[in-house]
Amino acid sequence: MFLLKKLKIISFILAALLIASFAVRNYNIRHNRMEERKRFMMDTFVMIKAAGPSKKAIKAIEDALDRMQEIDVKMNPMNPASPLYAFNEKGTPIDDPEIVLLVQKGLEISKLSGGAFDMTLLPLTKLWGFSGKAPHLPADRDIQDALAKTGYKYLVVKDGKVKKLRPYIQIDFGGIAKGYAVGEAVKILKREGITSAMIDAGGDIFAVGKSGGKKLWKIGVKSPRDEGIVGYVELTEKSIACSGDYERYFIKDGKRYHHIFNAKTGYPADGGLLSASIIYHDCTMTDVWTKVLFVLGPEKGMELVKKNPGMEAIMVTKDNKVLYFGTENMLKKI
Repeated sequence: MFLLKKLKIISFILAALLIASFAVRNYNIRHNRMEERKRFMMDTFVMIKAAGPSKKAIKAIEDALDRMQEIDVKMNPMNPASPLYAFNEKGTPIDDPEIVLLVQKGLEISKLSGGAFDMTLLPLTKLWGFSGKAPHLPADRDIQDALAKTGYKYLVVKDGKVKKLRPYIQIDFGGIAKGYAVGEAVKILKREGITSAMIDAGGDIFAVGKSGGKKLWKIGVKSPRDEGIVGYVELTEKSIACSGDYERYFIKDGKRYHHIFNAKTGYPADGGLLSASIIYHDCTMTDVWTKVLFVLGPEKGMELVKKNPGMEAIMVTKDNKVLYFGTENMLKKI
């Protein structure tokens, strides 16, 4: 009799726990929602959407945006409060660990790519006017003079500090900072317990978990010459970024001039591509490798991309062909 009563009590407790579990689950389903916030930073609109109880999701989003804003201030070479500004204008060595780490990563890619990625092209960016509101075609002699003031080989990390070997060397994180900032935002969201989110920093995107916890995130790959897309990819726990000649450009005498330079010529890169997209788990590397691929073109660029296990690429060529490397059927058509 005693054993029977004990079994009944245990059964009752288990049933109560099961009912409570369903109640909590149903409550969460009813009260979870997709929150979204936007801010302008890094010369673009940054959007974060995250699923969860409203207050929790909003706090996580705002904390993530705050972190990205902090990076924007710190890594903007035009901001007098940035260590990059002091380095560029006065030659002050940089000992900020975050910047030192990012410079080290950038230099690694510069060496691997033979200079296709170069953080020291700020003199060219300024000369061409892409750092302001009036981009234009400079005289060739001025381009050569600016080019002579660049070179990643004159940028070093020594004794835990970023230093320059030539007084005219300047750093511009335009090709790497957005990806890094997105990665830091992902860390904040996950730290706050968010399991479903998407961050979009002007085309540098990371997909956390699944959309609404159920489906893979669908990300469109923009067409370089119209407002449509060439297709879409489905992602979870991965990032995608794109570089192209349609982002910042001007047209003179029927020719398009864009902001992604060939560090060997001082002119906009002409590797045969209109756009290059990279898919990878590391946001920083995704951002950087789009530039490498775009500058080097499909043949030379893909030789390097293939050396990064898990990295995938989508390219649109000048004759509007879509090429890709990665999982079969990775690029889906609408």
